[in-house]
Amino acid sequence: MNNTPEGYIQRLTEISEKKINYLKDMVSLTKAQTESISEEGMDGLRKLINEKQTKIDEINSADEEFNACFAAFKQKLGVKSLEEAGALGIKGVKELQELICRIMDLLTEISEIEKQNKEKANSLLDNLGAKIREIREGRRVSSAYSPVASLSPPSYFIDKKK
Repeated sequence: MNNTPEGYIQRLTEISEKKINYLKDMVSLTKAQTESISEEGMDGLRKLINEKQTKIDEINSADEEFNACFAAFKQKLGVKSLEEAGALGIKGVKELQELICRIMDLLTEISEIEKQNKEKANSLLDNLGAKIREIREGRRVSSAYSPVASLSPPSYFIDKKK
């Protein structure tokens, strides 16, 4: 990596673009999760959750790399934010700020879809709970009207005396 301010900005831009791609994948996975919840496909949902966890791990790795690079950038220039760096006239700061805005937009979109998914999942759980209660009630009623037959045959006493 180039240790010039422009080199840091370029690296931060690359990391941000990588994160945008990860977040786009997350949006796709989250939308697929919505469909899976609607179709009540638990196997597909489990697979999507595992794929999302992989993307989350990749995003966390990119965030750690970004934070380390940004800390070095701030220390080298003695600035506290990108706005200050932009005021110094460093090339690429505006583009980096735009990428960060896109990242924030994608995060907002994912958050909204996740809220909808949570509501659908809770509704699905409520419906399943109601069905389970109906089944239990049906069993209780059924057992009340048809007593359980004894598992052992009845015993008879035969009197042999006459």
